Amino acid sequence: MTLSCSRNKSTAPLSLVFLFSFLTLCLALGACKKAAPHTSDPQLEGIDQLLAKELPPGTTMDRVVRFLHVRGYEMRDATEPHTVVAIVHHINPQTIQPEAARVTFRFDNDLKLLTYDLQPAPTLPIR
Repeated sequence: MTLSCSRNKSTAPLSLVFLFSFLTLCLALGACKKAAPHTSDPQLEGIDQLLAKELPPGTTMDRVVRFLHVRGYEMRDATEPHTVVAIVHHINPQTIQPEAARVTFRFDNDLKLLTYDLQPAPTLPIR
């Protein structure tokens, strides 16, 4: 009987090590998870990936507007408060095809980016 008691005591620290390792692995996998796409349209994936990389949630409205102006994207009038609307043109490097989207950026009361929506837009002719 003493053998089984000592056995339980020696496996307790081992169980904690496994539990700690499992929790660490879960946290690491959660941190590496890709952001959810903002569109199900495969023709807009390139734009979605670009915006997700360059303008993560929490980006200021000023930074978003500066990003759009520097790249020469056409700004549109926003009809809702705390939004910025632009037409984004992009050449997808994987497909070498032009993509275009009407993007509505949505901001919180502190003017930090919450999310954005993508809708297909006509592409520009390639010159």
